[in-house]
Amino acid sequence: MNPLTARPITLELYGAPGALGEVALEARSIIAKPWKPHKFGATLEIARGFVRVRRASWDLACELAARGTTMHDVRLAFPALVVSDWTDLPFVLASLPWEAVFGNDEPLEIRTESFPGAMPHGGRLRLEIEDFFDARGFRAPEDDEPFTRLEFTAADNHLRVRVSLGGDALHKRGWRARTGTLATLREDLAAAALLRLSNLEPRVRAVGHIAVPFAGSGTLGVEAWHALYGLPPAIWGEERSWQRQTHPTPESLEWWRNRTLTAARAATLPPITFVERDARQTRELEANITKVRSVLREANVELPEITVQQGDAFDVPDELIVPSGVVTLLPLHPPYGLRLARDSDMEALYARLG
Repeated sequence: MNPLTARPITLELYGAPGALGEVALEARSIIAKPWKPHKFGATLEIARGFVRVRRASWDLACELAARGTTMHDVRLAFPALVVSDWTDLPFVLASLPWEAVFGNDEPLEIRTESFPGAMPHGGRLRLEIEDFFDARGFRAPEDDEPFTRLEFTAADNHLRVRVSLGGDALHKRGWRARTGTLATLREDLAAAALLRLSNLEPRVRAVGHIAVPFAGSGTLGVEAWHALYGLPPAIWGEERSWQRQTHPTPESLEWWRNRTLTAARAATLPPITFVERDARQTRELEANITKVRSVLREANVELPEITVQQGDAFDVPDELIVPSGVVTLLPLHPPYGLRLARDSDMEALYARLG
């Protein structure tokens, strides 16, 4: 019996800066309406810098990683291990069920942090841990290869171990064909801001059209689909650590894929109008929208109308941005710096918006 899936586990959920409230809210909603029943009765609390989920099941861990829009990472947290001195370290590491977590061909990225105590030297801690895993056939990732991140924190006489279920950051959804060259907004930060807006203004849920006047690479528009309309980030097919851990069967992986597709097809996505004045940024935006269309079409998700308009948002006809008779959401990420005209200033910008 796999000790990781048969017993309750503890998770730590990390989000965008200042967005722990949204992370907790989203986690609660996932726990309340799960794709799979969760057998241990998970409880949730906001800790310092993360949201802790106790008595979680492995299926709940997978759901949070697959469905969460505001989460930077979901980490499996092992109980703190007592370490008296350096000679204890190999035995303490060997006590954890690594073989149950992943196969010995999994690429690992190891991060360490040391504070005063039994193992105060961060460099030595890293080398000792790398030697432990090297001896067991694990290796470092190569190029853009998917990997699992392990984090080790030594303080006093304890070692804390966390395993990332995201691998690479979960805010990197995989829908972008190109990352913007101008001040690209993080996906989880955009999703958290939109969720907060929807909580403050319930009419957001009645929106029938989204217009993004300063579109950039498209983040606010696409993330509105994730945060407000139920499109799971896992739809984009970016392989994550949770999909490779605990030696999943092909049937298990197929179940998760089908469940993600079911959720995506149930989402009612409103049409979006993107407006961007910078030519280079518009090309990146169009490349991203082309990829979005391709992935959703392949997943058999009904495509809403997506319009990309190059030009100054203030010169675009009003009916294109705010169609008559339709509640429109205009998420604004004002274009500071290069994307403003050289003779513009913030006062003039907001006067025009008003």
